[in-house]
Formats: sequence, C-alpha cells, structure tokens
Amino acid sequence: MPKSPDSLYLQRIGNRWYARIPVPSRLRKAMGPYFRRALDTSDINEARKRRWDVLQLAKQEFERREAVGKEAVGKAVSLSQASYAEFRAKLRSDFGDPGTLVDATGDQMTHPGLDALIDKLEDAGLSEDAPAIAAIRDHLSGRRTVTELLEDYLHKNPKRSATTEANYRTAAKLWVDHHGDGPISAATRRTALAWLEDAAAGKARDTVKRYVTVMSHLWDWEHRAQDEPPTNPFDKLQQGAGKLGREAEDYLPFDDDELKKVFAALDANPSLRSVALVSLYSGMRLSECLAATKVDHDGIECWRVTRGKTKNASRIIPVHPRLAGVELPKDVKAAALSVAFGRMGNKLHLPPRKVFHSFRGNFATALERTGCPEEVAVRLLGHKPMSLSYGLYSAGRLASELQGWVRRVSFNL
Repeated sequence: MPKSPDSLYLQRIGNRWYARIPVPSRLRKAMGPYFRRALDTSDINEARKRRWDVLQLAKQEFERREAVGKEAVGKAVSLSQASYAEFRAKLRSDFGDPGTLVDATGDQMTHPGLDALIDKLEDAGLSEDAPAIAAIRDHLSGRRTVTELLEDYLHKNPKRSATTEANYRTAAKLWVDHHGDGPISAATRRTALAWLEDAAAGKARDTVKRYVTVMSHLWDWEHRAQDEPPTNPFDKLQQGAGKLGREAEDYLPFDDDELKKVFAALDANPSLRSVALVSLYSGMRLSECLAATKVDHDGIECWRVTRGKTKNASRIIPVHPRLAGVELPKDVKAAALSVAFGRMGNKLHLPPRKVFHSFRGNFATALERTGCPEEVAVRLLGHKPMSLSYGLYSAGRLASELQGWVRRVSFNL
C-alpha cells in the first residue's frame, strides 16, 4: 500500500525522524536501496518540512552518479583495446584505489563509474583473459604491477648507493619487457625461468644472479603480510642462473706503457685526468673519487669515503704526496666521465678488460709489491676485513700506519 503524503519519504527510528528516499534500480548496486539522512528532529510537522530538502539532495546525487557512469561508459570501447599496462594506469587515474569510496552507511563501495564500465565491457563480450578484464580484476583485488611494487619497495627500503638502486630498476625492467607490467604474484617457476634465460643473454654470471635476487626480494615484499605466503618462484633460481651467463671477467691493471699512453691522452681532459690520478694513487672507485672529501685525521691529510658499493667502503685513505695540489672536479657525473674514458680507451685500442676501474687494480698491485700486509690493503681498498673479529670489533688501522704504506706506492709516469 502506498504511503500517504503525510508519511512519504519519512521513517521514524526511536524518537528521531529520518528521510528515506528510494534509489533508482540502476544505481542500487552502488548506493544501496535507500538514500537516508537524519532530519534531526522528533517533531513530525518539522520532519515533514525538512524531508523535501533531503529529496533535492538525493536527486542531485542520483544525477551526479549517473553522469560519472555515462562518462566511463563512453570510454569503454576505446579502453577495451588498450594494453594491460595502459588500462591499469587509466583505472588508477579515473577511479583511484579500490575501497577509497564509502556509501552512506560507511561501508566501502565500488566507484559507480567503474561499475558502469564493467557492465559495458561485459556487454561487449570480452573474454576473461582480455587485458581490460584482467586489469580490472587485478585493480579490484589490489594486486600491484611490478613497476608499482618496485617504487613502493625502493621508497621503504632505500639503497645505499645509486648503483644498487639502478640494479633493481634494471632487473624489474627486464621482467616487464619480457612478461609485461602485471602483478608479480602471477609469476610461476616456468615464467621465471623463461625470463631468466632471456635476461642472461650476454650477461656475466654474477649479474644474472643479481637479477634473480632482485625479483626474489620484490616477490617477498608483495607477500610479506600473508601468514602463509605462496612459494617464491625465484627462490633458488640462482642454481639455474649458475649455468647461465658468461663467467665474470676481472678488470686488469694497466702495464707501464699503457699507463704512460693513457695519461698522455688524458692531458686533453683535465677533469678526467685529475680523477684518474686520484684513483691511481688511492685505489678509490670512480664514484668514490667524486664523493670523497679531504679531512685532517690525527694530523694527517686523508681522503674520507662515507659510502660506496658496500658498507665496508666507508674508510679513510691518506693522501699520497703525488696528489698534492690535485683538486677533484665538482658537479661532474660519474657516468659522463666513465663514457669519456671508454671513448678514449677505444681510440687508444686498449684491451676490453682495461678500463677506468683498472687504476684501482694498479693501486692494489703496487701495495702488494711494497710488501703491504693484506689486512692493511683490504682496509685501504674498502674490502671486507679478513677476520670476523676485526670486522665486528676493530676501529681500523691508525692513519699514520696507513700513510706509511700509501707513500710507498709509486708509478713510472
């Protein structure tokens, strides 16, 4: 029986009156059966007056929801032809994260525009494995793409060096290039091996193992909140990687003739020459040279390295007398200097295994030839101490002792 005009759109709960407006059937999936608002009165006559204001609010909300839905439907046909990655990006842009909208009762709800889009795609008869359907399914379940997962991981687990972060980005890009930018949780042992075989082509074995480690970390990060996470398909994949890729090649130090030829050519590039000279007489890597600062340590002028490839890279290195007056360039990128040295090396026809890093090998060789104890050399080069006790508890050698060995290093330049 229809309600009388006196009680139309009204509902009494306890001593309070509410306006209750029926929601059109096409919007009930998103909004529920009624649009309800408290009228903040216990007086029936006052409630009868206030209900009309709520009715206008309800009509406006119905119109807004329908407009959003129609806009999404209008995009459905073109979006259905987009790639998975494009569709995921569009879903996040247009509809935000799932669960960010709530209805009048405070419960999470699906964006009405997304509901309309899903209906339209279903009407188009797309298969379950179509990129658009897969993207919506993953979006609603909150499964992040590899790219999204990578950014979250690096934000919450910052790396010590730009090189390490670059390794993570490279491994993730190789995965995306091979399998697309979908959720990492879709990876299987088979797809992981297929990716690994592709990524290993032309790469050193250690590099391939590093790729596997990165993807294993990302998998664990995605499933870290689960009480019983699924088996990590990258776990122990390194065993397979051990048979893939070429053996890593060590960089070789320059011989005396090559050193003379290199530094003669470096006269044309003063910035690169300064960095090369510092590396030769300190053993610092290229990136370490550019980041190092000069400090007074117990009355001895030293290079201070605060970070590097590993935690052991932090160290002091007494400044060699040959470097007196040598200033390192400012605002120069390591990558640019590395490229410049590589081009120079090609012009000089240097062997492939003789690069800027070879200066570090020359320094290590010179230390060995002076009779420098290995436990001193590892400190100067920023390697892990040979002894576990030294690694855990020792504050390192005195600067005066290190200086004695550094001063013995010489080259026929």
